[in-house]
Amino acid sequence: MKKTVLFLIDGLSDLPFEKKTPLSEAFKPNLDWFASNGKVGKLNLINQKEWNALENPSASVSHLANVSLLGYCVLKHKNLKRGPLEAIAAEINYKRGWLAFRANFATVDEDLRVIDRRAGRNSYLLDKLITEINKKLKFEIPFILKRNYVHRAALVFKEFLSSDLEPNDPFENGKKVKKVKPKHKKAKESARIVNSFLEEFYEIASKSEINKKRAKKGLLPANYLLLRDAGNDFELLLPYFPKKWNLKTLCISENGAMKATCMLAGFECLTIPETNFKKTLDFVFENLENVLSEYDFIYVHIKEADKYAHDKDFEGKKRVIEKIDERLEIFKKEKINLIVTCDHITSWLTGKHMQGKVPCLVYGKGKSKVKKFDEFNAKDFDYRPKTFWKWFFE
Repeated sequence: MKKTVLFLIDGLSDLPFEKKTPLSEAFKPNLDWFASNGKVGKLNLINQKEWNALENPSASVSHLANVSLLGYCVLKHKNLKRGPLEAIAAEINYKRGWLAFRANFATVDEDLRVIDRRAGRNSYLLDKLITEINKKLKFEIPFILKRNYVHRAALVFKEFLSSDLEPNDPFENGKKVKKVKPKHKKAKESARIVNSFLEEFYEIASKSEINKKRAKKGLLPANYLLLRDAGNDFELLLPYFPKKWNLKTLCISENGAMKATCMLAGFECLTIPETNFKKTLDFVFENLENVLSEYDFIYVHIKEADKYAHDKDFEGKKRVIEKIDERLEIFKKEKINLIVTCDHITSWLTGKHMQGKVPCLVYGKGKSKVKKFDEFNAKDFDYRPKTFWKWFFE
């Protein structure tokens, strides 16, 4: 079988408000060329019943969408939490039973009202801030705080603690941070420990010279941690994707849940370094040229479109799609299979993840009369992932 490259463009799909989306409006001659010479259909990654059974999918669903995309049952793995996944992606030597959170560096005022949930999406001096926290915060339980990507981090308490905890993230700017609350009595001690840690973190970070240096640069201070997706376990995704389909596989992704779920499914991984979007694309496409001869199936995760959708920026999301499209021309000369899809809808109008089928472009498995790749022309197939992979590989 020909080599396969799958591009997972995070949050690419949108809801068709006013009969247009960033994908349909983007100037994307290469994607449309592949569409006119391939097939464009829909993938039903998370149906409405599954969506309704998940905890807060509008804020955190990417990891389970990726589990589904790789052909595994969403409901079987619905207890797989982002906390342990962020720890795994950060290459922390995470052990089952340790309590792990996905953390955002955030900016709050003196009343703990959130000014910015992502501290301005700027990582300047955050690693030095973490070093200071690790040095000064002498906590009752050993912990690991490690940044993953920009404002995101993994926070791990190195003891068995209950993960049945409510997040402290209000999920909106302008609202006060919440206390971490136990979901039942047995989690009460865990909640106390986590809230105590957050108080000490704020005490150090709010007085930190590092945050004063950020302010001199015109940046927001990173003086709080917003925690969610608590977990204290993980599970391998079996059978491993490469073993099931007899492939040598590679995931190219930044540190995060997509990398972690691919790792749990048996992929080797190449981590995209933290940099600007142009350099991210340079890294991806330069490395694709180097690894195509070695691997049968290469999964590439590109995050940027999702970021602009969360910021409700239609034009920004459209520009990202156009920049990715520019790089895809090289594959017109390669005898490969190309798949382009996404994990979920991220609505630029609401700034949230939304339930719904997502468009999928497949080049190298025949062609139809479709001429464009967008939400409106996805008519060639309508698959659940298991059926899709069976059709694609067999």
